Amino acid sequence: MAIKTLFKFNLSILDSYLTKEFLSPFALAVGGFAIIGIVDILFYLVELAILSGVSVFTVTRLLVYKLPGIMVLFFPMSALFATMLLFVRMAKDNELSVLRTSGIHSFRIIVPILILGMGVSLISFTVNEQLVPIANQASDNLIKRELRKTPPPSIAENTVFKDSNRFFYIKKIKSNTLEKIVIIEQTFSFPRIIIAQEGGWKDFKWTLYDGTIQEFDKKGHLKFVNSFDEMLINVNQNIRAYYKRQKKAKEMDSRELKDKISRLAKSGLETQALAVEYHLKKSIPTTCLVFVLIGIAYCLSFVRTGKDWWGVIISICVAVLTVGFYFFLLALFRALAKDNQIPALLGAWGPNLIYLSISSTMIYYQCTYR
Repeated sequence: MAIKTLFKFNLSILDSYLTKEFLSPFALAVGGFAIIGIVDILFYLVELAILSGVSVFTVTRLLVYKLPGIMVLFFPMSALFATMLLFVRMAKDNELSVLRTSGIHSFRIIVPILILGMGVSLISFTVNEQLVPIANQASDNLIKRELRKTPPPSIAENTVFKDSNRFFYIKKIKSNTLEKIVIIEQTFSFPRIIIAQEGGWKDFKWTLYDGTIQEFDKKGHLKFVNSFDEMLINVNQNIRAYYKRQKKAKEMDSRELKDKISRLAKSGLETQALAVEYHLKKSIPTTCLVFVLIGIAYCLSFVRTGKDWWGVIISICVAVLTVGFYFFLLALFRALAKDNQIPALLGAWGPNLIYLSISSTMIYYQCTYR
């Protein structure tokens, strides 16, 4: 019993040790990559600040708003850096060899790192859902208000949308006033067309002024024309959602983006691009776990002993090339999905699935046959 208790205690020490050795370089990498990202943005912000004459406080606020989005982008690379640094150092100090000769299986060594990778992915997802949309929206509003001096528009032109069996075209919308309205109502043969010079709305009720109604026979010939001074119609959706300033995908969380996709789909509008962005909100945080697997796979495959410096160099070079190729694949799959050549789900998750299968296969081989 004492031997079993000691064995369990030693495994607990191993978990704590690996966790500590992973988190320290991970935090260092996140901070370093964040500084690099901030410096890149800082050139742009300082130029805008000098040209626009805004205060240093405003520039500082913009940097703070940009920080969550920068950190999410660099979480995967930080996880890869921490994983490779941990296993390369353990190989250099012969700790991996000692653990294996002590009877601890390689799978048992990498399990704590995999759990940490899942934790980093969860943190990345939480930040991307809760902080990044709010920070991006605040940053965009601040840039428009303070730097570019352009408030959000209150006038929309050439608004087109679908509601039930009707198509709407509005030349201009300002406040609650509509100008130059065309409504096409679907019928059994040719549609009925309603044209109005002006209109107004309150919630789901529209009032049209100074217009005409045109109906056609089965051959498409005009059979009925009637003028009206005022006409009341009911719609199923609030028009304000179509013309007010819409949040960008990066300013919405998954729930908001899903609601927008559903609303636009009901209106007959294209939603493929938004669907890709919706799936990316889940696939990009998962990249942290995928990069952890890549780091483990390369270190186990190329670094054999503490003196295997060529293995260390090869693993680092291959990891850098792998990261670059991953983002190329991500851009390619994303573009193909937005062009409707592949499904939106595959466009967002394709690179992750490819890298996950390759790295998992390499780890399984190294842990089973090496």
